[in-house]
Amino acid sequence: MTARYIELSEDIIDNINNQRLVIGQRMPSIRKFTQLHQVSMTTAISCYQRLQDQGWLQAKPQSGFFVSQPLNKTITPIFPTFKAKVSQPKIDNSASLNSSGPFYTAQLSPQLIPQEILARCLRRGNLRYGDGVYQYPDYQGNLSLRHALARHFSAQYFPLSADTLVVTNGCIDAVKTAIEVTTKVGDAIAIPSPCFNGLLNLLENMGRLVVEIPCHQSQLDLKQLEQHLANSNVSACLLSANHINPQGICLSNEQKRDIANLAQHYQIPVIEDDVYLELGYSDTCPLPIKYWDKAGWVLWCGSISKTIAPGYRLGWCEPGRFFEQYLKYRCVQSFGVNNPVQNTLCEFIDSGQYLKHLKKLRLTLARHALDYHRLLRAHLPPQTRISAADGGMVIWIQLENLDSHRLLAMAQKQQISIHGGHQFSTLNLYRDCFRLSIGWAIASDCSASPEFKLRQQLIELCQLISQSLAKN
Repeated sequence: MTARYIELSEDIIDNINNQRLVIGQRMPSIRKFTQLHQVSMTTAISCYQRLQDQGWLQAKPQSGFFVSQPLNKTITPIFPTFKAKVSQPKIDNSASLNSSGPFYTAQLSPQLIPQEILARCLRRGNLRYGDGVYQYPDYQGNLSLRHALARHFSAQYFPLSADTLVVTNGCIDAVKTAIEVTTKVGDAIAIPSPCFNGLLNLLENMGRLVVEIPCHQSQLDLKQLEQHLANSNVSACLLSANHINPQGICLSNEQKRDIANLAQHYQIPVIEDDVYLELGYSDTCPLPIKYWDKAGWVLWCGSISKTIAPGYRLGWCEPGRFFEQYLKYRCVQSFGVNNPVQNTLCEFIDSGQYLKHLKKLRLTLARHALDYHRLLRAHLPPQTRISAADGGMVIWIQLENLDSHRLLAMAQKQQISIHGGHQFSTLNLYRDCFRLSIGWAIASDCSASPEFKLRQQLIELCQLISQSLAKN
């Protein structure tokens, strides 16, 4: 005979699967649950605990229980193991020079940007700043914003000082400056493989070489990385650790700590691109490599491009022991960041609106991820491997015998833009993969809505994939 708490939990799972309960919906309190189902407190607690353990419910302190749903993590992409070596970035972007669109660029849809609140913060923040808004900005960044950022990250993640924070024009700008102050043309930089193609393009344009380090099963091959550090083959590392683009994985805390220790031991700078840090699908936030950095060898970079709006072009860097060189470079090359945008973000953070926005956004992206997974599983071959990340804004898909070059060409003819797996490596890898961005909703029953049209476009992409595979 099945225990009552198991029967109740299975009923709730069935309601979630059939969308009678929706992701993010608040569940009854445990006391209310006992009254609704006429069961004991012990049975109710056991039911909710079982659902939490399986990922169907998420508990939020002082708020209650909310509907969630675990992604299918049984058929996820397989990443190759290979010997890391120095190579020259030469990325094939010919198929995507004119590409854009919801599936192509990892950014929020306009519906997820709190435009009205930001408009109010623009007015209040700049009125408060007075005539200073019309002056040249501080090279390091407005002190009020640096304090706001320091308070936010110190409260949520790790201690951060406004005195050592530098405001930049987005995360890529922060990373570019970090590369300039830690390496020179012709130097090799260690990167994870696969690696965000935007960083590969940046390194190619800056004349740097790369050493791709295999990254699979949420693990960076630290043995190979250390070998290259010990042999002085690389001058710096350019790494992400949280909700990594394109895999979506997070490195373990143990790995993050080991990377910080390797940087200190070999005195090699680690440039940490942490742009997806705050986009986890739960309230449990990961920590950056910077958290374990005790000697200042980690240059931690981030921005609001993924969490608020890419058009603001505002980011930051905590350069550690490279602070003086970093700031000197900014003074000569950048001349500061737009004052009105800095003031707007400062007001947005200090008013408490940023944290409210993040809590809502995380739940929304979790729903997006589930909707994309459901559609892909329904319309792609059964053995399709799909990443099941706990955060971020991208999905990595792998199909046996897929030719990403051919798929991109076919999709482009149908005006569908995606990234092929081969664009995330300088080596002949990941040609059986492609990447999708999930910043736009695809769930809608209204045929006239943008969400429904995107859903149909994604179904069309799945059909193109089936056609591509049939030709092999």
